[in-house]
Formats: sequence, C-alpha cells, structure tokens
Amino acid sequence: MTIDEVYKFVKILANKENRGWIKPSEFNLLAKRAQLDVIKDRVGLPSPDGIVNGYKEDAKLFDELRTVITFEDNLITTNAGYTLPDDYLHFLSARFNDHEVDMVNPGDITRRRKSFLNPPSKEFPVGVMNSGHIPLYTSSGGIQESGNFKLTYIKEPTAPNWNFTTVNNVEVYNASNSTQLVLPESTHKEIAHRILSYLGVALREATIVEYGTATVLEQNK
Repeated sequence: MTIDEVYKFVKILANKENRGWIKPSEFNLLAKRAQLDVIKDRVGLPSPDGIVNGYKEDAKLFDELRTVITFEDNLITTNAGYTLPDDYLHFLSARFNDHEVDMVNPGDITRRRKSFLNPPSKEFPVGVMNSGHIPLYTSSGGIQESGNFKLTYIKEPTAPNWNFTTVNNVEVYNASNSTQLVLPESTHKEIAHRILSYLGVALREATIVEYGTATVLEQNK
C-alpha cells in the first residue's frame, strides 16, 4: 500500500460511527512509531546491553526486514572505539579482520579480559556496546583501535510522511512530497492496525484499541 492508502484505511476504521478522526500530523507520528514497533517485534527483544537476541534468519523474516538491513558496513575507529552509524537501530553481527566478534555486555567485559580460558585475542575478538561506540578487545591489555571492523545491523527507517496540499480547505494527498513506508507490502496491514491501536488509546476508545491489538496478535501467530 502507498502511504495514502494506509492513511485512508486508518481513517475509515477510526471514523466508523463517528468515533474519531486522525489529522495528518497525528497519522505521521503514529505511522513512524508503528513501523519501528514492527521492526522491534521481528528482530526480538534487546538484552540490557543493547544486543538483540531474538533475530532468526528465515525466508519470511528476511523478506520483511531486508529493506532495513545494512550488511557489513565498515566502521570508523576513534579513541572510544568503533563509531556506530547515525542510522543504527539494532545489532545483528560484527566481524573484525574476518573474525566473528563476540559481543558481551558491559558487566562481563572485565571478567572476560581477565579470563585464562577465553580471553580476547586477534582470532577471537570481543566487543562491548557503549553509547555510540563499540570498544573492541583483541587482548587482555587494551582496546584494538585499528583494523577492518564490519557491522551488520538494522538501520532506522526513514520516517513515513503523508504530505498534502490544501484545496478549498481540504487536505489533498501530495504523492511527490510524501515519504512511503520503508517496510515491504506484507507488513502494511499490520502497521495500519498498530496505528489504530495507538489511536484508540489517544481517543480513549476501547473498541478501536481492542480491534487494532487483536488483529496484530492474530497476524503474528
């Protein structure tokens, strides 16, 4: 569906029996949130260190996330570690000099560096997720600051936007200045139902909330 078709779908259901109306600005805000929530549910819940544990590679899931996956992006190093991309959303995997990086949470990095059994090494590098950076360890003594670090991650999609021009005080869809949903067609109905569930909360309309939530749960069985 185009962003216009999603908006019309939401308006029809939300305004059934005159229970509610949704302005373009409200729709755009809720559409952005709904698209992000679909990605979060597909990827899985993050652990406290920010690493996603629920991602499973199967055909359907890849098809629904392919438009937001960045594969092996080369990261730039700084004194704080390797800088995360501006559009970074969720971690999937990382490689350093063609070796898989073992990502650990901040509470485990000190113990790992002091380990006699599996300390960080050039063959088994260890990374930790900090705010905006990934410090990388290839020995127990310090941070490796140079090398070929490639990150595969879920990127934050461009926010959808239903743009319009005003004709006789009526908002008319402007396709050329609108931003379409980034996720593929197979997710659009779910996104619309999520928008309805959010909208129902805002309107304190239990019927809309129940309809939107129940439909999302049914689709994800």
